Amino acid sequence: MKKIFITLIAFVFCFQLQAQDTVKIKTALTPEQEAENAYNMALEMMGKKEYPAAIDHFTKAVTLNPTFEKAFLSRGFAKYESKNNAGAIEDFNLANNIKPSADAYFGKGESFYNLGKKDSSTRNLEKAVALDNKLAKAFYLHGQIKFEAKEYKDAISDYDKAIAAKPDYAYAYNDRGSAKKQLGDEPGAVADYDKAVATDSKLYIALNNLGSAKRNKGDNAGAIDAYNKAIALKPDYYMALNNRGSAKLNSGDVTGAIGDFNAALKIKADYVLAMNNLASAYIKKQDFKNAESWCTKALIVDENAAAVYINRGIARQMLKDESGACSDWKQAAKLGMAVGKNYSSGLCD
Repeated sequence: MKKIFITLIAFVFCFQLQAQDTVKIKTALTPEQEAENAYNMALEMMGKKEYPAAIDHFTKAVTLNPTFEKAFLSRGFAKYESKNNAGAIEDFNLANNIKPSADAYFGKGESFYNLGKKDSSTRNLEKAVALDNKLAKAFYLHGQIKFEAKEYKDAISDYDKAIAAKPDYAYAYNDRGSAKKQLGDEPGAVADYDKAVATDSKLYIALNNLGSAKRNKGDNAGAIDAYNKAIALKPDYYMALNNRGSAKLNSGDVTGAIGDFNAALKIKADYVLAMNNLASAYIKKQDFKNAESWCTKALIVDENAAAVYINRGIARQMLKDESGACSDWKQAAKLGMAVGKNYSSGLCD
């Protein structure tokens, strides 16, 4: 009997254990935790380039946590990507009011640059690098501003700093090469374009620039090779097609040049440079009618294209239209091309 009693107690105890319920207690998130969740969702949207959705989530984050500096900063960049530069500046200011940062000042610098306010951009970029002297992108943008102002030595100095902070900065090498080219340092330009391509083999603009630098040095074969690589990466790169045509023309391949100029015009029908170069090629072929025709088409697009007047003047002279030739050369001279005056002197007076 005692044994049976013990067994029954064990059975009841086991039964009670098996019948016990588990209660799940719901824990409420704090506003800060909800803000963090919204912020993380916004970052996910940023990664997908879904900027309006990202802005909505960042807005939820800062509504829940008004001191969430990172959310204001990130919303500023989302607005920047959405072309809302004024809104971006407002958010960068809000972020800086909570905690000043190099990224917020850089964001303001970019936004002011897009708005054409380069002085304001410069001031903010300088504040950015004062907080972070390794912020390569700030030095790079500052260099762009200097380049556009034709202050090439200062631009090179900024690109130097960008490269020192980020040794694999392909765009900085490319743009420093362009600044050196403007100062007449062709070897330095070629070296920088080479470095840009070595750093990023898919940087087609650097390949195009490398081709032009080599062409200017008289290395047309090297230029054509660089243009070929640029066009392989970007088949609709009409500038590289036009430039390759010029290198071919310099090499005596008139037919190949005409093919490239026509290819460029198929992509950009109003490309005056290609039209004028096509006229030059037809002049070399002594097809003066076609040369005159292409010059006229170019001048319909841009009536102030001085070089085109020179070519049309040559074509017209060869077509025995002395009056038309003189008129074109004089117009080129009026537009600032000294060679126009040289052509017309003695023939048109």
